[in-house]
Amino acid sequence: MITKTVAQLGRYVESVPLQLRAWSEERMATPRALGKWSSLQILGHLCDSAINNCRRIVEAPTAAGLYVITPYNQDKWVEAQQYASAPAEEIIALWDSLNRSMVRVISAVPVDTLTTCHIQLPNGETHTLEWLIKDYLEHLEHHLKQISPDLLLGELLMP
Repeated sequence: MITKTVAQLGRYVESVPLQLRAWSEERMATPRALGKWSSLQILGHLCDSAINNCRRIVEAPTAAGLYVITPYNQDKWVEAQQYASAPAEEIIALWDSLNRSMVRVISAVPVDTLTTCHIQLPNGETHTLEWLIKDYLEHLEHHLKQISPDLLLGELLMP
């Protein structure tokens, strides 16, 4: 159930910032390849994802009927937030704080709401709130792997 998702997110919150704080500003700010985001920009994108998904998780249960997900322009958000030139510590701290909030918010969702609250994606697909929360974690893991596969392994070292 969602307990495992919350626990996994909590482990990432405890391990990822510690690992990233050991990296140099240059390593964080260097694009992975021409035309690709840097690790710092990816982490910033994950902050934007947390902001948008936290809002969705809070709003969906109180929606009159089906909660319709509105998309956001991810590239424009990353550009507007100037993640490419932001201090790495600022973005690491933001990611840490936002995901601690996500753990708190997700943990407070009533169990029955997870399966009775439904959302609609921009492509028309409908899913439960539980699916949205699990998808948030999968999206997070996908991007952490892009930054470094070691970020996902780091959580195995945590108690």
